[in-house]
Amino acid sequence: MSDTKAILDQILHDEKLLNSKAFRDKIYKDEPILRTASQLKRNETPQKIKDMKNLAFTPEAYWKTSAWLFYTQGCFMADYEDDHPFSEDFVKYYPSYRELSTEQLRGYFSWRTNVRKNIIKKAPLPFVYIYIYELINCIGSCSPAECFHALRDFSWEYSAIDDSISRYTDKWLIDMIVYFGLEPSLADEFTDIQYDRKLLTLINWESCSDDELFDAICELSSYQLSKSLLYASYADDMRSVIIRCFRKLSEFFRDNRKNSLAVKLFGNIVECQYHMFASSIFYDKNPLRNCEYSLNEIHSFICKNGKWTCRKYYGNRSRNGHLGDIIKSIDSLMRDKNDFKYKIGFSGVSRTSVKLIQKEIDLFYDEKRRSEALKIEIDLSKLGDIRKAADITREKLLVDEEEICEVIEAPQPVENNNETNEDFPLDRDETMFMAALLYGGSASEAAKKCGKMVSMLSDSVNEKLFDIFSDTVIGFSGDEPYIIEDYSDELKNIIPMK
Repeated sequence: MSDTKAILDQILHDEKLLNSKAFRDKIYKDEPILRTASQLKRNETPQKIKDMKNLAFTPEAYWKTSAWLFYTQGCFMADYEDDHPFSEDFVKYYPSYRELSTEQLRGYFSWRTNVRKNIIKKAPLPFVYIYIYELINCIGSCSPAECFHALRDFSWEYSAIDDSISRYTDKWLIDMIVYFGLEPSLADEFTDIQYDRKLLTLINWESCSDDELFDAICELSSYQLSKSLLYASYADDMRSVIIRCFRKLSEFFRDNRKNSLAVKLFGNIVECQYHMFASSIFYDKNPLRNCEYSLNEIHSFICKNGKWTCRKYYGNRSRNGHLGDIIKSIDSLMRDKNDFKYKIGFSGVSRTSVKLIQKEIDLFYDEKRRSEALKIEIDLSKLGDIRKAADITREKLLVDEEEICEVIEAPQPVENNNETNEDFPLDRDETMFMAALLYGGSASEAAKKCGKMVSMLSDSVNEKLFDIFSDTVIGFSGDEPYIIEDYSDELKNIIPMK
């Protein structure tokens, strides 16, 4: 008994036997050793399937390709329907009709009959791919457009059962658009073409809106803002700074570098050999065709004598690490600017780019501070109290018509020798210096009389008047100070000429 068991184990574990075609493609289940006569009886093979199988043994099939045989057999069985129960599961690579047994063929055509009635159920993967190959070869439909829509709808629905097919169907659907010359807009829904759209936004940054630019940056950056703590706290500020920094860097590369920022981040368009409907069974009925097809400005195809090439941005067509480094550097520098509790480091960004980013961050917060200083808020709830106070003041100012008003001579102004004035923030020296600038005097002579430096007086005046004008009022042209023209008239009303 032990010898028999050893012999059986040796046979069942023989690698050559396990790798043979008889065992490799089958999944075995528990089966009875003894069967009844009804169980031993086999179903009769339909004549249509017999005729289809015989096509593989015609003289023409001997010198034609396997793709031709698949297409010929598929067209022969295009309208065939069956209703045969089949529950076996099995695996085959590049499955075709010729590779299936009669039971498997009947199971496939029964499943396909239900699919065409929009009854889609889980099936062995060879069934799924044979059906997809039929649609790619336009078997069973009148036009390539109908086949495209049928394959797209089927892949959407079956992906809910097994999403592994989308890895291939998305690519083959784009190939159908190109090969059969369908509308390029049909490809817009696919991830590969959406990547092109976002990349085109960054390339054409000058003509794109801020919303379009920010969305494209978020989609293509390997550094994801949704995971940033600073973005969660200062979303609007980060959005504005990122847009400004990307535009500024793009301007710098456009004006000072040979290649654009997009080329630095994503490289150049490359033309490579392309295999139409790769990893599928496809019969090319026009193997020596010549054509050109463009999906968009940066993604096109050329076919010469049946040889296809594709022009596009290759590499990692998802999130870009170089763009991610720039966004992370902006996040890091903004955290330093806001004294954010949680700091992060960054790398991969040149010193020149860091300087441009830092400068843009400083300008943003400087502009934000000035705009907030200019905001005027009116509390409407206090207007009623103001009106009441005005009415009381008006009553006090009214006098009887017969009352004689006593005229009192106004007192003459007394020269103020104090250094400061409660109503006007400038002291006597600063006022003299401003008068010289406003009315054509010598600023250096005025400063000399005060015993102070021109730069010191200018800084002092700018600092004291910033609360009034929310801006510097004295600028410099070289070493010479001057009054900024926008504030000249108002300053002359405050500081009259003596």
